[in-house]
Amino acid sequence: MVDEVIETAGRQLRLLRQARGLTLAELAERAGLTDGYLSSVERGKIAPSLSSLATIAAVLGSDMSVFFPTTTRDHVHVHRAAREDHLRVAASSNETYTILSARSVVPNFTGLIEDLVPSDSDTTYSFFGERFLVVLDGEIELRIDTTTHRLGPGRMIHYSAHPNHRLRVVSKQVAQMLWVVTPALL
Repeated sequence: MVDEVIETAGRQLRLLRQARGLTLAELAERAGLTDGYLSSVERGKIAPSLSSLATIAAVLGSDMSVFFPTTTRDHVHVHRAAREDHLRVAASSNETYTILSARSVVPNFTGLIEDLVPSDSDTTYSFFGERFLVVLDGEIELRIDTTTHRLGPGRMIHYSAHPNHRLRVVSKQVAQMLWVVTPALL
């Protein structure tokens, strides 16, 4: 399923970029990415981060839902804990997302659980909107501009996303976080 999601996202990216009359180089410049990176995404060779997809979608005047296969869901969505409704954008990714929101025609927000493996590098987020985060397990540091917030289980933060925010797992175990994000990502 991961390969199918990556290939579909790449195909959709190419179609949308071409429909907007943009070259790879033009889109790359506007999104702050390289044309080689975008080419690899379009060909399904690499998996983009959700943050990169959000940036690309914004530049193309769309939302991230165009990159993912559509499924019809009822207006009420009950998520079962044992259900394998996970999204990992690459097999080697240190991020796994469980999508909690029902995908509606015009979603107002996205609810998801992110499991993030400890790493030596920060996870960078580069999209605008509001974020509400509850740490469920593990411990993280969230840097917004020049201020760093250390959050453990039960700690919450609500902020307007800035182009400059980074997250790092500082515990030895996987950090699990509940996110509510606007505008909707999926």
